[in-house]
Amino acid sequence: MKWIICSLSLLSVVTIKAQNVSVSPYSAYGLGDQMFDNNTEQGGMGGISTVPTNPFGQSANFSNPAANQNLRMTNFNASASGANYNFKSTSDKQSAGRFNVSNISLAFPVGNKGSFGLGFQPYTGLGYDIQNTSEKNNVSQTSQLKGNGGLNSIHAFYSRNLAKGFSLGLRVNYLFGELTRHEVLAIDGASLAVDYSNKSNYRGAQFTLGSMYAKKIGKVHNLNIGATYTVGTNLRTDYTDLTTTYTYVGTTQSSLDTISIARNSNAKTKLPQTFALATSYSKDNTWSIAFEAKYNTWSDFKQPYLSNNTTSLSTKYKNNVRLALGGYWVPNFNSYKSYLDRVTYRGGIYYQSAQYSIYGTDIDSYGASIGLGLPVGKQNDASMMNISLEYNERGKTKNNLIKENYIGIKIGFDINDIWFRKRVID
Repeated sequence: MKWIICSLSLLSVVTIKAQNVSVSPYSAYGLGDQMFDNNTEQGGMGGISTVPTNPFGQSANFSNPAANQNLRMTNFNASASGANYNFKSTSDKQSAGRFNVSNISLAFPVGNKGSFGLGFQPYTGLGYDIQNTSEKNNVSQTSQLKGNGGLNSIHAFYSRNLAKGFSLGLRVNYLFGELTRHEVLAIDGASLAVDYSNKSNYRGAQFTLGSMYAKKIGKVHNLNIGATYTVGTNLRTDYTDLTTTYTYVGTTQSSLDTISIARNSNAKTKLPQTFALATSYSKDNTWSIAFEAKYNTWSDFKQPYLSNNTTSLSTKYKNNVRLALGGYWVPNFNSYKSYLDRVTYRGGIYYQSAQYSIYGTDIDSYGASIGLGLPVGKQNDASMMNISLEYNERGKTKNNLIKENYIGIKIGFDINDIWFRKRVID
């Protein structure tokens, strides 16, 4: 089993690096759609991740490394996600879909008071193809915006229980990846097109500090309070701006000429700080209700821009908050008569204020999710297949923008076993 898990991990890393994880037109902004810090069971609770979301404490929490106080077995997670998007403008409707590997991780206890984990996940995804037509002085001009690529994260955490119910943790992410953007301008009736392109490579480290306090109330109830702080960081950015012109002979591109080229191999992209605070109240192995608030300093975000990119010129980044309420319920975790009584049922809602405005219009989002934790394998190891469904709305049709909604699904396997411990009796 251990060799199978390790082989799947290596294969999945290659798969994640090659996949396209976004089809949203809003991925054109910033570094793309954010994909990180939300596994399947957390997704089923509205994305809450700063406090424990597993009733048995046997799934690794990479969002808040300190929230692994009760991890007593080695946990391997493999997850995938997919979504069907619907886009609506004032004059048109379209749809698109995606499917991708979303998480590979391994975590295990270190001694009696510590835990350690390693993981690999998409961090952001870029994937859009937008075409706009405008007319001036009876001349029609077409602008096509296209982008692809994404950033990935290799990350590790260590947590330590320092006192009864109190723990601290540190997570380190190494972020890397490439984003490619094109803006092609063409005049109807003319064969000449101008392509403003930008290719950027990113790499750098990001650090998250986490804390967790758990208090027993009575014999079976618990109060958890978790907090994290992600340090704002600079990613080293190697970017190339290229302007070319070309003509078409039928559908074949020809007569390619380079107008200008500029490269900076030592630019910086500034990522924002993130503060998160969450609390949950639970009954042992039965139910939990949790609330979480996150604050991001997106007004600090800065990146080198393609000089002629109209996307960057129309966008203003701003600090934003994300609020979520969610919970889980297990009817009878120890039931021998009914499998459904041992299933973990999850649900949650969330709201996220705009991290940017486009032509003065804020792009807020909100959504709801439900989930199931289906026990697999031996009953005493808490291994699960997790499934979550999410509905999300984002954006508006105001100012010729796009209203987006999607229905997404996540499927993840948490496999638990005892590794790195010498068995007393075999």
